[in-house]
Amino acid sequence: MAPRKAATNSPSKHRPDEDLPSRNKKRVVKHLPFAQIASHPGRVYVFGTGDCAQLGLGESTTLRKKPANLAILNDQHIVDIAAGGMHNMALTKEGKLWSWGVNDQRTLGRSGDEYQPLPVEGLDEVKVVRVACSDSLTVALTDKGHVYTWGTFRSAEGILGHSKEKEVQDLPTRVAGLEDIVDIATGTDHVLALDNTGHIYSWGNGQQMQLGRRIVARRMLNGLTPESVGAKNMTKVGAGSYHSFALDKEGKASAWGLNTYGQCGLDDAKVENIPSVAPIEALKEEHVVDIQGGEHHSIALTKDGRLFGFGRSDSHQLGLGYTEAPGHEDSTSHKKAIRTPTLITDIPPVEAISVGGNHTLALTRDGHVYAWGFGEMLACGNGEEEDVEKPLQLTGQQIEGAKVIKVAAGGQHSVILAVHST
Repeated sequence: MAPRKAATNSPSKHRPDEDLPSRNKKRVVKHLPFAQIASHPGRVYVFGTGDCAQLGLGESTTLRKKPANLAILNDQHIVDIAAGGMHNMALTKEGKLWSWGVNDQRTLGRSGDEYQPLPVEGLDEVKVVRVACSDSLTVALTDKGHVYTWGTFRSAEGILGHSKEKEVQDLPTRVAGLEDIVDIATGTDHVLALDNTGHIYSWGNGQQMQLGRRIVARRMLNGLTPESVGAKNMTKVGAGSYHSFALDKEGKASAWGLNTYGQCGLDDAKVENIPSVAPIEALKEEHVVDIQGGEHHSIALTKDGRLFGFGRSDSHQLGLGYTEAPGHEDSTSHKKAIRTPTLITDIPPVEAISVGGNHTLALTRDGHVYAWGFGEMLACGNGEEEDVEKPLQLTGQQIEGAKVIKVAAGGQHSVILAVHST
């Protein structure tokens, strides 16, 4: 998930492109290898800035320096969480969703109070196994491999639309033409979906080449229809705000999209936009198991629990303790970046990552959370407004003794899921 640092009812009737699987074609899918969700429910905790309802603690609570329990969800058996630019989703063990935060473009999938979690409407007949949030759109993946979306996409000019036929989608609607989907990822205004044959489909705003195909300006609505990306045999997808990632079964990473700060990991300062899938050569010796991006930075997680950071670094988004590569310092530059994937030190082996707009959360294998990056919005949870230069362990009275099992970094806030010993 890759939100901006600050934000701002019927199914689509379009005919699927020929290269998309037919929605009417019957298939027997015995096992879909979905991303792992927590085996035991946990309690949800939030911290950071909440002046736009993203904390879910009520209209009077607009700031939390340390993790605070979202008590309304304690009895809902929450097993997964997702954070967008200024809204959030919590997934229950039964496959239902609860939402809270900004609802200007109907990203919550429901009516009612924005400042507290409430159930998403329109999903009674399906079981959700994965959810992802962009800035103005929410994406849900079901146990049948179907994708549902609601909200809208935006472009540099304003609202782009949810589909060619509908500007804003109020309630969840199934995306036509997508079958047997096993993984999803969202950028600020684009979506990636991976099917069980290793093909990737993309749709949304493609102004920065994040869709992996060229979208003509006068025909931007064409980007709202899912189309295949030129990649095969992939096993996982990831996204930054305006760039995209894919992993194959050997853990080799590829990227495309906006590369102004080297956030695609290709170390080519002359190429601002990568138009199609390109291998990240600097990571070719690593077995990458997850790769995500923020607004202009990216983090890769390897099979042995190490992290590599690359991209924009002026707010210590990479957690390296420095903002420019040694030997390449430029004190006059306002666009500090480290364009080559660089090992992040001083952190135990990592199990999972979540990359926010300009901060990062890492969940270690022993159930602790480390955070770093932009500090002014308090999304790192250390109680200070200064940028966090290197990975810093998250602490707090309410999570003392708890084991964290999920992390989600938003635009100005963070969400974690933790289990307390009984």
